Amino acid sequence: MSLFVRVVFPLPLDRPFVYGVPERLRERARPGCRVFAPLGKKIQSGFIVAASLEPPPPEMRVKDIAEVLDDKPFWNERYLSFTGALSAEYHSSWGEILQASLPPSLALKTKVSVRLTDAGREALEEKNLGPRERTLAGLLLEVAKGRSPLSLQRKAGLKNVSALISRMAKKGLVAVLEMPVPPPRVRKESPEERTSQLRLDFPGAKRPEGALSPVEKALDEGLPGAFYLYGPRPTLEAAYRGLVQRAMGGAGRALFLVPEVALTGELIADFEAGFGRKAAVFHGRMTQKQKDSAWRGLRSGRTALVVGTRSALFLDPGPLQLIVVADEHEESYFQSESPSYDARRGAWLRARSENAVVAFGSPRPSVEAFYGAEQAGSLIELGGPDEKTPVSWVDHHAETPLVSGDLERKIRACMKREEPAVLFLNRRGYASSLACESCGRVPRCRRCDIPLVYHKKEEELICHYCNASLRAVAGCHDCGGRLVLRRGAGTQALEEELRSLFPGVAVARFDSDTVASREEREAMIRRFAQGRIPLLVGTQLLAYQPGVPRVRLVGVLSPETLLGFSDYRAGQKTFQAVARMTELCETSPGSEVVIQTPAPVHYCIRAAASRDFKAFYEPEIDFRRIMNYPPLTSLAEVTLQGRDVRSLGTRSREFRALLRKFEPELEVLGPAFAAVVRVKDVSRVQVILKARKRETIDRALNEALPRLRLRKSVVFSFSPFGP
Repeated sequence: MSLFVRVVFPLPLDRPFVYGVPERLRERARPGCRVFAPLGKKIQSGFIVAASLEPPPPEMRVKDIAEVLDDKPFWNERYLSFTGALSAEYHSSWGEILQASLPPSLALKTKVSVRLTDAGREALEEKNLGPRERTLAGLLLEVAKGRSPLSLQRKAGLKNVSALISRMAKKGLVAVLEMPVPPPRVRKESPEERTSQLRLDFPGAKRPEGALSPVEKALDEGLPGAFYLYGPRPTLEAAYRGLVQRAMGGAGRALFLVPEVALTGELIADFEAGFGRKAAVFHGRMTQKQKDSAWRGLRSGRTALVVGTRSALFLDPGPLQLIVVADEHEESYFQSESPSYDARRGAWLRARSENAVVAFGSPRPSVEAFYGAEQAGSLIELGGPDEKTPVSWVDHHAETPLVSGDLERKIRACMKREEPAVLFLNRRGYASSLACESCGRVPRCRRCDIPLVYHKKEEELICHYCNASLRAVAGCHDCGGRLVLRRGAGTQALEEELRSLFPGVAVARFDSDTVASREEREAMIRRFAQGRIPLLVGTQLLAYQPGVPRVRLVGVLSPETLLGFSDYRAGQKTFQAVARMTELCETSPGSEVVIQTPAPVHYCIRAAASRDFKAFYEPEIDFRRIMNYPPLTSLAEVTLQGRDVRSLGTRSREFRALLRKFEPELEVLGPAFAAVVRVKDVSRVQVILKARKRETIDRALNEALPRLRLRKSVVFSFSPFGP
C-alpha cells in the first residue's frame, strides 16, 4: 500500500499539505523528519507531522516528496503534539513554530540557481539575443548546473542583473530554480563548548514546609499537574529551587523559564553549588555557536536542566518532569511577531503533552492566572513575611514644578546624609508633545500617525514607534507658527529640574534614550552602586533591571498616567509597574516611598504602594465581572495590516461579514482603526471578538482567517490554565 504524509512548511500557511512517499523513501518518511517537497513551482523545506496509509480523496492531486533529510525523526510524537496544540491555540503556522525549534545551524535554507533553457541555447546560437542577454547566456552556457544571481552579476559586470534575469525568464530563455541546501551534519560537541557542570543542592534555601506537598506528590508519583505558587519573592525562590532539586534527584529533567535574559545569569550563579548534573542557558541574545552548543548538549542527553527565556520553551532535553514559570505576570512571555505564542500557556500545553508538572509563580500574579488557579483548585499560597516600606502620599496637581516641596525636602535630607535616591517617571523625552500656538495642531509622525515627543537635549521631535525625527526649532510644519510646550513632562524635564534644584549633585537618567544597550545599562547601574551617581531618574525600564541596589528613598511621580492606556488591563499594568518600582526601597527604619500623584485614592496605586495583591485583585475582578472582561469571558484582538487603507477597509468588512454566522454567541466589535492607526507606513484595523467560551472564537477564526489575504495578528486574553 502507498504511504501518505502530511507536511507543514516554515511559511505563514494555515494547514498541512498531503504528499505521497516514493518507495525508496518509505522507510525513512516518519513524523518528526525534515523533508524537501514541491510547493507550487519550488522545492521547499518542510516537516512531516503525520503519516497514513489511507489515501486522500480521489479529486485531490498529490505530489511526491523529493527527499527525506533525517535517518530518524528529529522530533518525537509528544513534541509534535505540543507544537501542534500551540499552533492551533494561537492560529500560528505550525511549520514556523517547528522552524523556530531547530538549532540555528540546522535551519533549512535554499539557494537560487539560474540555468539556460533549450530555447535560450538556440537563441544564443542563432544570435537572436541583445548584447546584455548574450553576455548572460554565454556565462550560463559554460556551467550546466547554473549560476547564482550574485555570481552572474560579478562575472558579467552588468548593472541590474535581477531585472535582466526576470525578463529572460519571461521569454523562456532562462529558468530560475530555488533549490534547498542540504543541512550540515550534527558534529560532536568539543570539550571547549561543553556547558558547565552545575550542582543543585541550593545551600541555605529554606523551603516552605507542607505547602508544596501537592506538587511534590505529583513529582514523586510521576503524575501530570498544574499549580500556581503565590507568595513573597524570597519564599517563592526557595520553593522553585526545592522543586527543581526534587525533580532532578534521580534522572529527572527540568525546564526553568524566566522573563528576562539578565535573570538567567543570576539563576545559574545560584545553581552552581550542587551535584554535577549539567545545565544549559538559552535565550535570544546568544550567538549561533552558543545556541548550537546548547543544542548538542541537549541532544546528547547529558543536560538535565534548561534555564532560559520564552524561546527555551522549544528546547528538548528529553522527557520533562518539571516546568517552572517564574514571574508569571510578566508580559515578555508573549511573542507578538510570527510565530505568535505565549510561553506561559505554552508551558501548560507542553506539560500536558509530556505528562509533567508545571509550576507557575509570582508575588503579583496576573488576574487571569490567579482566577484560573482558584477555579481549578491549584492555587498554593506560600505565605511568609512580606517586606513593607512606609509610604507617603503627595497630592500634586501642578504641572510645574515637577518635584513637589515635600519630595524636594526629603531628597535634600537624603543628599545631606550622602544616601542615594531614585525617582521614577514613566515618560521618556522632555515633554509629551509641543503644540502650535497659532493653529493649535500637534506635530505628528507622518509614518505612524502619533504625536511626536519633544526631546529638548536634541532639539528634536521624535516618534517613539519608528524613531523618525523633526527639528523642533523649525516651527509648525503646517502653518510655520511657534511651537510651545504642552502638558506631560518627561524624564529629560525631570532631570533638568533636579540639576537646577541640586547643583553639584550628579544626576543621571536611565531610560531607553540614554542606555539603549545591555552594556550601557549595566555600566550605569554599576556607577550607581559605587555611589558615583547619588540621584538616579528612570522609567519603569530601571525597575526591571537586575542588580539595582536598594535605596532608602524612592519617589514615584505621576503613576496615574499608566491608567490612561486603552486596555482593559491598564489597572493590572499600573499595579505591576508601581509595585515593582517600590521594591527598590529598603525596608530598614527611616526608608520611605513617596508617591506624587493627583489620584492617590485609586485602588491600583494604593494596593501597589502597599504591595498588597489581594487589595488590588478583589476590586479588579469585580470591575472585570461588571464589564464582562477576561477572565470572566474570552477575548481576541485581531489586527489587520496593510499599506492601502481603502483595500484594508474592504477586507476588514469582508472579515466582519464572515463572522456574522457565529452571532449571537460571538460578540464582534469593529472593524475600527487601532489605537495607533499607522506604524511605519502600515495602517492597522482592529476587530475584537468576545464570547463566553474560547471554543466559539476558535471556530469563527478557523473559518474566517484562511480566507483573509492580509497580514494579521491575533492576541488572546491570557490564561495559563485550561481544558
